[in-house]
Amino acid sequence: MNEIVKYHNYMNNLKFTGFTVTDFNFLLTLCSRLKDKGTDEVTFSFTELRILTNYKKSNSIKQFVEDLKRMNEKLMKITCSLKTETEIIMFVLFPTFAINLNKQTLTVSINERFRFILNELIKNFTRFDLQEFVTLESKYSKSLYRLLKQYRTTGKYEIEVNDFRIKMDCPESYNNKQFMQNIINRALKNLQNYFQDLKCETKYAHKRGKPVIGYIFTFTPENRVIEADQIQDKMNKSDQSQQQKQNGFANFHQREYDYDSLEKELLNRQNNS
Repeated sequence: MNEIVKYHNYMNNLKFTGFTVTDFNFLLTLCSRLKDKGTDEVTFSFTELRILTNYKKSNSIKQFVEDLKRMNEKLMKITCSLKTETEIIMFVLFPTFAINLNKQTLTVSINERFRFILNELIKNFTRFDLQEFVTLESKYSKSLYRLLKQYRTTGKYEIEVNDFRIKMDCPESYNNKQFMQNIINRALKNLQNYFQDLKCETKYAHKRGKPVIGYIFTFTPENRVIEADQIQDKMNKSDQSQQQKQNGFANFHQREYDYDSLEKELLNRQNNS
């Protein structure tokens, strides 16, 4: 059974500054298993985590633990906050993040204030296959993949340039041309097998110099892709059925008959009738 990641769209607004490919794999794997668990603690064995996250960086337990610690340290620096008319609440995502070196396990739980992001999701959520996500080899591909999956049923994602640079963790030294060449275009190339007809249009301001103001990503919505796959599947089954019939007739015509024996049998039937 495929592991599914499903979380509230609020999470796509968090800024995962400095996250690596490994960091993203750990984080989204934890989210997939904490889904609909409330604030209960969930324990992973190191072996299970290695498999789920496609961890191939090192066979060393020490290195694996260091990577886990580093990911959570970065996560603790991310500003998770909820605002109401009267207060601003700031908190860490995983208040329980316990690494047991003897048992080689990791135990985590979601913050009570943050439980809405992984529980009882009916609308305003992002959903995707964990295995697809962990096999992406670039952190930029992973970031764009998550953002596009929020719009999987509409096939259109529009965003302002500065906001997008932050969400993609673009180096500050990059100008917009470098951002497009080194990050956006490479991510688009890596995601072609995951989003049908994926394209990016650059939006320019209608003023002198035509500065970049944003981007529009478009792709075939998932519901249409599913319908197309179902139609193609039916066509394939129909073709297979037709081919089987043709093969059946072909086999019939390819049979070898002993005409002398058939003629004798017919004559015997006539004489006995």
